[in-house]
Amino acid sequence: MAVVGVVLLIAGVAGGWMLLGPGGGEPGSSSNSTDDRPSRIRSPSPTVEAVKLRPITGDQLCAAIPDDLRKSLVTDGRYGGKEASTGAATENEKRAGCEWSNNKMAVGNGIIGHRALSISVEARSTERQSAVEYAKDRFGSDKEAHERRVNVRDGKRTDGKTSGSAFGELKELEYGDASYSQTSLGHSSLKTDVFIRQGLWLIKVTYGGSNRTGAKYPSGDEVRAAAGKVAGRITAEMAKDAGKVKLVGPCAILTAKHIESALFPTVEGPSVGGRDGRIQQNTCTWSIREAVEHEPGQEFTARGGELRIHVVDWGGGGLGSKFQFDRDAKKYDRYHAKGGIGDDNIHTNYEPRQALSGLGEKAFAVVSSTARPSRADEGPTQEVLIKVLIGDRTVEFTFRGTTTGGGVVGAGGYQKPVFESSVAQPAVAKLARTFLAGLK
Repeated sequence: MAVVGVVLLIAGVAGGWMLLGPGGGEPGSSSNSTDDRPSRIRSPSPTVEAVKLRPITGDQLCAAIPDDLRKSLVTDGRYGGKEASTGAATENEKRAGCEWSNNKMAVGNGIIGHRALSISVEARSTERQSAVEYAKDRFGSDKEAHERRVNVRDGKRTDGKTSGSAFGELKELEYGDASYSQTSLGHSSLKTDVFIRQGLWLIKVTYGGSNRTGAKYPSGDEVRAAAGKVAGRITAEMAKDAGKVKLVGPCAILTAKHIESALFPTVEGPSVGGRDGRIQQNTCTWSIREAVEHEPGQEFTARGGELRIHVVDWGGGGLGSKFQFDRDAKKYDRYHAKGGIGDDNIHTNYEPRQALSGLGEKAFAVVSSTARPSRADEGPTQEVLIKVLIGDRTVEFTFRGTTTGGGVVGAGGYQKPVFESSVAQPAVAKLARTFLAGLK
């Protein structure tokens, strides 16, 4: 889950970088990008003790910020809400995030503004690094990168430009084992990022926004102070001992056993995303990949893919669940009638929509195939989608991947993994029945 953050658009205002000067608040956190480049296998350094990665969820991060503090920074409102996300946890990686935003917030003195607060945490180990080593390396390299982009020093722009994003100097902080902040100004917001290394954890806190009335931006002191208050709370939360995490909400309905009995082992996940507000949404995603017995050095393939469930609480009214369900049904009929959608780069074909019974008030299934004409040798990616209307909700169940084949390449009876709708659709329908039965 990119974890959440405030988007900073290019383009600035002449003189605006004066807001980035040092002083004021107390910020701190770390970058949440992941380096997925392949690496040579190497054992972790024996000088660093292995540390168990603490389970963490986005909901826990949200709960670590007291309501009175959070509401002083980002109030509840119709034009915003809260998002919590939890990456699919493994023994080697944990990540989670939480964000609040309000696009029409009363920020004082009769001024209406946009404010956003985001938090992300990440811990990761690799075959060549322990989690602590990884955190130290990432924190150091990210800090060097952030220092390189500084183009405002002592309140003056140093690159000779009068437009484009402006990045202030790094301010050293005292959170965790190491921390610093950087304030930046773009066309759409003034924000402070706080980066923290807390043991094996990389933490990032971002706070900022813009004003719809009055002065265009909040002050640099304001966003630095606000980010610092949150950073202190999150650092304390992540310093706690590891404990058990109980998954709650819709994503807790299906277990790995449910999915493996409908499809095949092995299952990782779920990764979880949620958003409250006027329209509430929950997304659960599992990675499914069959384990293949093989000897070292043997080439093999595995059937598998991704299972995704998306629940939307639309509420009543003319644009509620029934309207949305019927609109999507017509959309897929239209896509099929016109021979699919896309262009010369990527194209998706849709089989005729099938009405289903026994799932909610109404349901349908659609099988699709997506291909890149310029990469004919890669073959298409296929998926089955089942959409269900149940009360004020719509629920989408999607499996994308392969259902049959796999094994040691060259072995007797070996078959390249393929997607078979006759296997995928009944499996997804079975999981849909279990999920809907448990949905409250």
